[in-house]
Amino acid sequence: MASSGKRVLVVDDEPGLADMAAEYLQRIDEEMSTTATDSATDALECIRSGSEFDCVVSDYNMPGMNGLELLESVRETYPSLPFILYTGKGSEEIASEAISAGVTDYLQKETGTDHYEVLAKRIENAISQNRAKMELRQTRQKIEALHQTAAKAATCSDRTELSKLAVEAAEEILEFDLCDISLAEGDRLVPQAVSKGVPSDGYYRSTSVEADDNMAARVFREGESVRINDLRSHEVAPAESDYRSAVTIPIDDHGVFQAVSRDVNGFSDRDIELAELLLAHVSAALDRIGSEEQLRNERDRFAALFHNIPHAIGVGVFEDGDPVLSEANPTFEEVFGWEADEISGESVDDRIVPEGAETDAAEINRQMQNGDHVSGKEVRRNTADGHRDFLLHTVEAPSDDADGFVIYTDITEQKRRERELQRQNERLDEFASVLSHDLRNPLEVADGNARLLAEDCDSDYVEPLRNALCRIEERVDEALELAEQGRTVRDPTDNSVPAAVEEAWDMVETGEADLETDDLPEEVPSDESRLRRLFENLFRNSAEHGGGDVTVEVGGLDGDWGFYVADDGVGVEEGHEKLFERGYTTSDTGTGLGLRIVEDIARAHGWSVRATDSAAGGLRVEVRFRNVEA
Repeated sequence: MASSGKRVLVVDDEPGLADMAAEYLQRIDEEMSTTATDSATDALECIRSGSEFDCVVSDYNMPGMNGLELLESVRETYPSLPFILYTGKGSEEIASEAISAGVTDYLQKETGTDHYEVLAKRIENAISQNRAKMELRQTRQKIEALHQTAAKAATCSDRTELSKLAVEAAEEILEFDLCDISLAEGDRLVPQAVSKGVPSDGYYRSTSVEADDNMAARVFREGESVRINDLRSHEVAPAESDYRSAVTIPIDDHGVFQAVSRDVNGFSDRDIELAELLLAHVSAALDRIGSEEQLRNERDRFAALFHNIPHAIGVGVFEDGDPVLSEANPTFEEVFGWEADEISGESVDDRIVPEGAETDAAEINRQMQNGDHVSGKEVRRNTADGHRDFLLHTVEAPSDDADGFVIYTDITEQKRRERELQRQNERLDEFASVLSHDLRNPLEVADGNARLLAEDCDSDYVEPLRNALCRIEERVDEALELAEQGRTVRDPTDNSVPAAVEEAWDMVETGEADLETDDLPEEVPSDESRLRRLFENLFRNSAEHGGGDVTVEVGGLDGDWGFYVADDGVGVEEGHEKLFERGYTTSDTGTGLGLRIVEDIARAHGWSVRATDSAAGGLRVEVRFRNVEA
């Protein structure tokens, strides 16, 4: 930094004149310190010996070496040192020559002492202008150096490395005495870098960003730079007593930069501007590092998912319209029986699409090339274990290296189960047809003949015969009910649970029983009539077996995963598992199929059902929409 004083060298061969001029200049300006010589040679020797001056005031006409010759010699070593030609012999020719030689100013001597005031003003102006140029020049140099630092910052791969680079730049380029950078990690500011040779113990502990008594935390929260010109007159105590001023600058939402100086008013506006420029580069680099870290993490997560997901995933491009595999996860290679490298450059469809499915495969390729997604399409493919069924999904690739992802989810077992369920439903339909036609018709004939027989003769055998036929008819009806309710629900729709409860209660003869509801699920995918029938059977069971005047409560299970029906009746004495057995009943008039039908309806939907004691000592039946045990 340039001195705030004004060091002036006065040169004049006239005996005593240089000394007198030097004396007057010091009296006029107390900040001015002067040195007088009576020859250009002595002045040049004084300058070359290492003495520092802010301005040279020289006579023109001197023996041996005139003022302009002295100017030329001075400028060889100090090209920007202000030089005022102060001559008693004035002429346009001398003035022109002086200006051409690059003299800073030209002033003609006059009689009296008033002209020393003019000379002092000219000296002050020359020094001020020169210093302004030197500050500007230094600032440009610093800005250029900071831009070079920014280029280095662009190559930093982590926060600590970048912070050390920034601290070094603040020391070397901005000439700060001591500085440090702390970055936010969660709710704390954690030191990342400090000036070289500074012990970190006790100086740079991590700090809560909410701390009210910490300048760094306050600046980080408020986002505005703070300069303290004299720490001894401020409530902030420096780490060491010889530090007199400080500056704290936020690094956007990343952290803070702090610097201290041993001088009062040690940081100018320009210092802060340059520091903020440096930290703007640091912030941009931190943004980049954060983005790169996030991208790496996302890539790592994707790679882990890609390699460990239990679905077959292939990445490919289209070459001449044919899908060519460029990468595959281990599941893909295991399912299809070969590695991606084995068919490099070949059409993957030639390997996995079975005969007869080429048209569908071509349509999928067309959709992918048009940028359309294929979602949940059922396809059959050749695998290492023969033909298997899959759900196919396609996803557009996130880069130009591939055209898309194909994801195969194996549903072979699901399809096998669906086919079994379909066959089961068909058998139930066939069974119901046999009951309703092949048995019911002969049964009606037998019952009709029994009625005619009763009219024609009076026999003790007729009434038992008619009772047996009635019992057979009841069993046929029950078997039809079981067959119907046990059929798998293939196309469920969203149905209101509260509405099903209300309708079922109205349909059942409940006598003196009361109904209470509590936080029921709003909807459940189901068969509407069978959902209502499930509640009817549960309500009828509570009314018939609960002991007369009972309260029936219906409510939702945690997480809306099901519901319960509970009563405050007499409960059951034997194990609850018997309640769902065919024919089990505690009533003389019961059929023992009510709760069995409840279980069949639940299983037909893929639900689970269980019975337990209610809080009031009665029976509680729980139906869970997920087929899991409670």
